[in-house]
Amino acid sequence: MAKGPQTLLELQERFPDEAACMAFLRAVRWPEGFVCPRCHGRSSWTLRTRRLEQCRSCRHQTSLTAGTVLHRTRLPLRIWLWAIYFLGRHKTGISALQLQKDLGLGSYQTAWTLLHKLRSALAEPASRRLVGLVEADETYLGARREVGVHGRTLSGKSLVAAAVESRGERAGSLRLSHVPAASQAELGPFVRGVIDQAQAMVKTDGWGGYGDLAAHGARHRPVIQGVPARAAQILPWAHTVFSNLKAWIWGTFHGVSAKHLHRYLTEFVYRFNRRGLEHDLFFHVLRRAADAEPFPYHRLIAESVV
Repeated sequence: MAKGPQTLLELQERFPDEAACMAFLRAVRWPEGFVCPRCHGRSSWTLRTRRLEQCRSCRHQTSLTAGTVLHRTRLPLRIWLWAIYFLGRHKTGISALQLQKDLGLGSYQTAWTLLHKLRSALAEPASRRLVGLVEADETYLGARREVGVHGRTLSGKSLVAAAVESRGERAGSLRLSHVPAASQAELGPFVRGVIDQAQAMVKTDGWGGYGDLAAHGARHRPVIQGVPARAAQILPWAHTVFSNLKAWIWGTFHGVSAKHLHRYLTEFVYRFNRRGLEHDLFFHVLRRAADAEPFPYHRLIAESVV
């Protein structure tokens, strides 16, 4: 596995120009060597000024960034690699405003779009299911609670559901989702969709939104909390996740819109599940960006609110 830069100085030294960036991205995209998508030839010329690979056999030209998150980008590859470094290397990530300032980008929109494109590549594979004891719970993100208003029907907030593996003194893998309501129609499918039902035991509080898990084949252990103060004792890792998530959202981004919340959750989950790999996330994020499908701007702004 290729190793990414560990310091800003190393980043500057390894990627001094576009040619160095192209060579590194080429190695990430084709780790076993170039393969022509038309004739499957294994040899090519690199047309550096156009970011193209031309097959020596059939002369078909393939863009280095085509079919990736960088598809049709007009930004220099150095900007992308620096952005990936900041996103992956900083424990708390980076906001679009800070990225714009650090890289001298011409507009906030450019930095914002770049980061969302990268986040779109970080989703966990659907086949990677949670196992063992899994805590499931939900929380609201948004403005402070209204005085005298309680429960799961607060207006003006975004509801986030969580499922996290509990391994005693530490947590395992995490999944988060922005859901419209704390109902069986929303919470049930979320939990069942992220666990291995044959190998997982789901632990929740007594909320009825989880009431049909067993009826759909999941092993379920509801615990009536009695008083709100016991919630953190019943589901300690879920509450730790929510506390860290809220601190991250407000500390790094000072709040996010409901429309794009799901991609911030994707980034948080990606970081949480790789919290022991902080020094290697540059390469992992770059590889995800090279393997993921294009995520054009028109698709980004056309998304609807949950």
